Amino acid sequence: MSLPVKAQTETRSYLTSEILRSQTQNLIPTEGRDTLDLSNFIIDLNNADSEFSQYFYQEINNALSHSSQPVNLKFSNSVVQGDLKLNRLGITSYVGEGALSTLFTPAEREKIIQFYPLKVEAKSPAPLVHIFRGSLYLDGTVFTSSVDGANSLCLQSLGANGAQFQGITNFSRVIFAKDVDFSDAIFTQNASFSHSHFFSNVKFAAAELHNLADFTQTQFEASSSFEGAVFNELADFSRSAFIATIDLSNAIFRDRLTLAKSKFLNPLLLVNSSLDKTVTLRDIYLNSLINLQDAHFFNRLDFSNAFFTPQARINVSGLAFDAAEAQIIGQPGIIGQYLSLNRLQGNETVFRNLIRNFRQLEQITDANNLEYEQKQLALKQISDRLTKTSWRKIFTWSWLFLVWQWSYLSLLLLFGNYGTNINLIFTLGIITLTLFSLLYWSFDRYRPKIAQPIIPPKSEVLVMVLSYLGINFLAVINVFLVTDRPWLTLTAISVFLLPIPLSLTCLIYYQGRYHKLLDTSYFVENGQYREFRLLIGRLPIMPRFPFFRDRFMPLLWDRRWNWLNYYDFSLNNIFKLGFNDIRLRDRHLPGLISTLVWYQWCLGVLYIVLLLWTLSRTIPGLNLLIYF
Repeated sequence: MSLPVKAQTETRSYLTSEILRSQTQNLIPTEGRDTLDLSNFIIDLNNADSEFSQYFYQEINNALSHSSQPVNLKFSNSVVQGDLKLNRLGITSYVGEGALSTLFTPAEREKIIQFYPLKVEAKSPAPLVHIFRGSLYLDGTVFTSSVDGANSLCLQSLGANGAQFQGITNFSRVIFAKDVDFSDAIFTQNASFSHSHFFSNVKFAAAELHNLADFTQTQFEASSSFEGAVFNELADFSRSAFIATIDLSNAIFRDRLTLAKSKFLNPLLLVNSSLDKTVTLRDIYLNSLINLQDAHFFNRLDFSNAFFTPQARINVSGLAFDAAEAQIIGQPGIIGQYLSLNRLQGNETVFRNLIRNFRQLEQITDANNLEYEQKQLALKQISDRLTKTSWRKIFTWSWLFLVWQWSYLSLLLLFGNYGTNINLIFTLGIITLTLFSLLYWSFDRYRPKIAQPIIPPKSEVLVMVLSYLGINFLAVINVFLVTDRPWLTLTAISVFLLPIPLSLTCLIYYQGRYHKLLDTSYFVENGQYREFRLLIGRLPIMPRFPFFRDRFMPLLWDRRWNWLNYYDFSLNNIFKLGFNDIRLRDRHLPGLISTLVWYQWCLGVLYIVLLLWTLSRTIPGLNLLIYF
């Protein structure tokens, strides 16, 4: 840094006491306000005890404080050698009711009180603040040593575009009332803006911070831009509050970025940023968007214990996992719901990396949520291709294959969110079970058009109907609770459950009963067992071998619990579990009844495959158990 400074000093003259006195006595009007112009000078403050250093602070302070109107202070393109106590150049005053200096106008007093609204108690002293009434121009200024502007209030704008801070920079506990611009500035040593408050726009675009960048407990009321900035060491924004958008797009973080316990009420933009070390977002409050589109990260993104409002989102489209250590950490079952990608094309690798990331962390729910989102985008992509297909290509092999893809993918998404919603899978199974149980009970127990009509007692009718309505009511309510498309899901399940079963049942009653054994149940049970068993390989018909046939006896209609047998039989066909081995009799059995039972059994095979597939995806290690 010494080489450019040496080159710049060749075109500048040293600031002397005489020149300083002349400049303070001849203020230059700039944009309607007087300006103390100390541009293009070499200001030697290496010896803080020298006569010039003391005169420098005293003369400038007198010029700024004795004017009835605010005076701007301009150091543009100057070289300041030695430590600069920038806050000594402002008006030092206690802030509180009746404590403000009389140098301020009534409008300024009112404005200052707005920034320090705390009522000072009698026992505690009023805070001492360094107040700048006018703007500060530090554009292109080179500070060879430290700059101390702490505990200040800048009522007007501060511009430090292209400034070079070669020493420690301290702007902690500063209130910036107007715009602040540090674009293209270079901070060689530590830069502290901790506990500061930016009430207007702040820019650090393309700034270079070579050492610690401390923005802890800082509040940004308006938009803040760090676009293209370079952070070579820790960038610490812990416990800060961002009321407006903070733009960190295209920024380079060669060390850690810490945003722990910060609040984001508007978007945090990290578009195309490079994150070489850990990014800490623990305990943040997010009420908007974190945009990580096309960002590159090499270590960890830590969202542990973060609080997300319903409108919060984390856009990870194009997010690149550029190292084996790259990892996203968040609260299990929560973080995956807030990661979003707006399209599938170009994000296939992102989905694969995210799903692998959460499966390695055994956060299966988050991995499944992302896979569900991926399949939704795939379905949308297929739908767009179908709708844009020319009519000349309809019913071609390519078009039919797309229709097949669209059909099975739609059903998998509706009937369990592509194997990620076990609650929905069980609910649909219960709806199927209860409907077929009611149908079996109705044509087995209600036979009015025979010589001696068979009609169940009112108590059995009441219990069967109420149990069916009660279970289905709870199941339908649960569908609305566990899926984001309940009406489509119910419509799809109705297509499989209503047309064929109801048509077969209506034909059974329409054709009547004209066969033997009309006074005996169509169902038989194996009297050898009374136990809960897995019947995944059981068929719904009686065996042919006579020795085994002797074990099966018709259902007993005269028992109060007989209605449970129909639920048991339906449970066998759907869930492949049962308390009794109940099957169809094979003598004098109408073909329509056999067709209805086999139809449910086929649905049960498809259902149990879907159920086991879903369980293997939602419970780690269960796929091995299912295999055995």
